[in-house]
Amino acid sequence: MTKPLPAFIRFRMIDRRRVALLFCPMRWMALLVLTALLAAQPALAQNASPQAAPKSPKVPTSMARPTAEPAQPGAYENPIPSTPVGPTAADRGPAQKYFVLASEPDDLAETQVADNKFISAPQKMALDKQITVPLIHDIQNDASYHIESNHALQFEAEYLNWGATTKEQLQARQGHYFTITWVNKGPRTDFTARFEYRQVKSQEIVRTLVQAMPQVRGAVRSYFGVVDKAYQAYGPVCSWRFSILRGDTIVAQTRSFVW
Repeated sequence: MTKPLPAFIRFRMIDRRRVALLFCPMRWMALLVLTALLAAQPALAQNASPQAAPKSPKVPTSMARPTAEPAQPGAYENPIPSTPVGPTAADRGPAQKYFVLASEPDDLAETQVADNKFISAPQKMALDKQITVPLIHDIQNDASYHIESNHALQFEAEYLNWGATTKEQLQARQGHYFTITWVNKGPRTDFTARFEYRQVKSQEIVRTLVQAMPQVRGAVRSYFGVVDKAYQAYGPVCSWRFSILRGDTIVAQTRSFVW
């Protein structure tokens, strides 16, 4: 009869089928570790490389001491001082070059006699159907004219004030402007455009502006304005009458409602 082995010598049967499942993935462990080492090698090499030496600060180089330029009194001339110049006739804007303007106040008694002769004296009139006045446009170029909301009217005021820089020049451009468009469908001939007007402060006093229109055919424009001191003294135009004359005969005429 055999004796049983001691407890510390006893063997147990191990089921290798269960352990084999662990051995298959572990075969790839070596490859995974090798791949990780190869991927980390550039970073390790970069960290292991010695750092670049810091750049030394730039030291300013020594320069020769500057020397002063020799004095040359005649080399540089003194600038010519500019003398202030007031407004002149050449300072007028492009629109005012075409306007017949009344800018100075006059003697009311003499004006009443001289200008009202067109009303008191009989005038020759032979209206011509080929001459028409389709459009009359006026603008008061002063502080009472509110044009902030209309760009077209704002441009018109800027056009009249073009070239004015001083207070005197702006004052000379303030006034009541009339642009009258008229058409001659007949043969080309000479005409005279006459503008009669009354102002608010001078009441019934009639003043007259005249513009020669040579060799007119087709659509043309006549320009009249009351500006500067005449506008400040007597105010804006309150009524007007526009006449076109061929010689001394009125061939076309239009007027304001209150004339």
